[in-house]
Amino acid sequence: MTSINIYIPRILGSVKKSEVIETFKHMDIGKVTNIDMISKINEKKNKYYYAFITLKLFDTIRSENFKNSIYKHHMIRLLYDEEAAQYWQIKLKTDRLERTNVKENKCVPFYRYSTLIGTNLELKMEMLYADYKPYNMWETSLMLNGEFVEL
Repeated sequence: MTSINIYIPRILGSVKKSEVIETFKHMDIGKVTNIDMISKINEKKNKYYYAFITLKLFDTIRSENFKNSIYKHHMIRLLYDEEAAQYWQIKLKTDRLERTNVKENKCVPFYRYSTLIGTNLELKMEMLYADYKPYNMWETSLMLNGEFVEL
């Protein structure tokens, strides 16, 4: 099992340490071996946390995809509460002396439990758009069951 150090810049004030620990375990990502949640108050006087977490990754496809994505994109978004549409922005933890003002990538993977199992996102996107045909308002045909039918 591999360990990884991550940083979550914002966690809702209502979320407890035990919920964070259980989320990573439940999503088959890993076991939290260390968590340091620091409380802060935002400009609207609402409590929130930021957290430094050490994860011992499980030997699963989900944890491998999590690890690969975070190393590739330096940040991912993980949907931890699908019903309330709540997610965490997760970054690799870097020491203060190693940090630079690097512009963040705007195209960041967004995962939930079911999508962490995917193996090759680029291939899936190619397959999805293989039969894509751009809309043309002057087109008078319609595709039904894989065949074009004139209207």
